[in-house]
Amino acid sequence: MSPRRAPAHLAAATCLAWLALTTGYGAAAAAPGVDLGGEPLPAKASTDEADPLALAPGLWRTTLGPSYPHYFSYQRRINGSRVHIGVLGAPQGDSSDSIRILAEVATEGSSSPTSCGEETDNAESNVPQAVIGARVVVGGEDGSTGEACRDAGTVQIKVDRGYGSPTTDLPYVIKVVEEAPSSGTGDQEPDDAPSYDRPEAGKAERLEGAASFDTAPEIDAQDEPATVSTTITEGTEQLWRVPLTWGDLPVVRVDVATAEDEEAFGYSGPNLTLHLVDPMRGRLVHADSEAEDSSTGQYLAEAEDRDPTVLVGSGFPVRQVDDRLPGDYWVSLAVSPPPEDRKAVSVPVQVTVAIGHHGGAAPTYDGVVVSQDKKTSLDGYSPEHPFLVGEDTFAAVASGSPIGGDSWFSTRHWAGLGLAAASLACLGAGVVRLRARR
Repeated sequence: MSPRRAPAHLAAATCLAWLALTTGYGAAAAAPGVDLGGEPLPAKASTDEADPLALAPGLWRTTLGPSYPHYFSYQRRINGSRVHIGVLGAPQGDSSDSIRILAEVATEGSSSPTSCGEETDNAESNVPQAVIGARVVVGGEDGSTGEACRDAGTVQIKVDRGYGSPTTDLPYVIKVVEEAPSSGTGDQEPDDAPSYDRPEAGKAERLEGAASFDTAPEIDAQDEPATVSTTITEGTEQLWRVPLTWGDLPVVRVDVATAEDEEAFGYSGPNLTLHLVDPMRGRLVHADSEAEDSSTGQYLAEAEDRDPTVLVGSGFPVRQVDDRLPGDYWVSLAVSPPPEDRKAVSVPVQVTVAIGHHGGAAPTYDGVVVSQDKKTSLDGYSPEHPFLVGEDTFAAVASGSPIGGDSWFSTRHWAGLGLAAASLACLGAGVVRLRARR
């Protein structure tokens, strides 16, 4: 090899190494399903109940196998706080799947732990790949266990597949946020079935949803309902971000266009499902059955005796009494996978978001908060920033986590910048080599 050609070959080898690394990242990021965000756990998740993995506040990602639960512990940082814990999974198979979270604390004088919450979310059989998520609040408004769960220093957490029968792994994220003590929720009562007005679809702006919680585009509906249009392909899911504050009640309407030719998919068209995902990554939806609203439906062919499909779903008021937190919520719209004997079809839809103001002022948070051992006050806290979203990091809303999916400069974005830099470097090396040959 001549001395002149050595640098060129070295540059080519370097480019190949860079591209192998960065495109390996790209292949993982582009895998089927939704990118949940988050940072990798600091260590391997524990499957030993006696030796749980300690969690810090933030958003963490890992993968749950079909058989063995994951065990975590969380050490309360703020005395008298509410600890919000949520999990969100991205099912990979077409079998029955679910995700469940359980939280417990040790009780003095008892050999049995006190339950502080258990929630399960199940995949829908007709749209099995849509994200599933559940959340609990340790020290919430439950009169029977609230005091014990709020006083305990250590929270034990279990995450498993619930009552599903999975055969594949389940990528998921777990999020922990502490909410500072406040003066209470007043005379308000929790709202299990909030009333809402079905929004009217307006003039649509084209806005395709994302397959990533990090990059979901924002729909601003604070002042008036907003309508966007997109086309969603069978077997995929799209997300839009909707920021909410205290007292807000989100309502989403999806108008599904009719197909001109049902021969593309037969009489029974693809299934659609609509959900909201809250800042803790819990999935929720409420539809008024008395108004015959439903959050599920089908893409159907046009016919005289058939009305176009309309999906409607609501969240719950963002109020402390309902254990709901301000921050980013996500609209999730998913379409069932196509059968193996035909190509996937695309479904044109319009998504309308309206925000009702349901009452419920911001809680009055304590002027100062102290550590769990009551020995020190915590720096960075203020009543305007009551949520501990990362180690020593307080924020005004629960989705303000500096770890993972809520910061633009997350690991994924740095990797993307690295890919761009590597590509430019390789392009430059190629130009130099061509000039050398000439």
